[in-house]
Amino acid sequence: MRTCPNCHTGQLRLRTVNYGNWHAGQYVVVPNLPAWSCDVCALCQIDAEALQRLLPLIGPVTQPDPTQPRRAASAQVSINDLAHDDSDRDRRTA
Repeated sequence: MRTCPNCHTGQLRLRTVNYGNWHAGQYVVVPNLPAWSCDVCALCQIDAEALQRLLPLIGPVTQPDPTQPRRAASAQVSINDLAHDDSDRDRRTA
């Protein structure tokens, strides 16, 4: 284990986190990415090797595009509008 570079007290432990950042003008979330987390100050650093493998797939980190409008609340999809599979008998409604 490594000593935390932020607090110099805690130990960095490997765990998985959800990574989220802007790439090519889109907000991208990657679940279960390896990261080093301090057990004292909660510093979280994405594993360098994992990030090197990920960046060619999603592109470089960018800022959000201010010229693109954000999705209005009325344009969001309701959970009831999503396609569903009624083949599961336990989930059918009477």
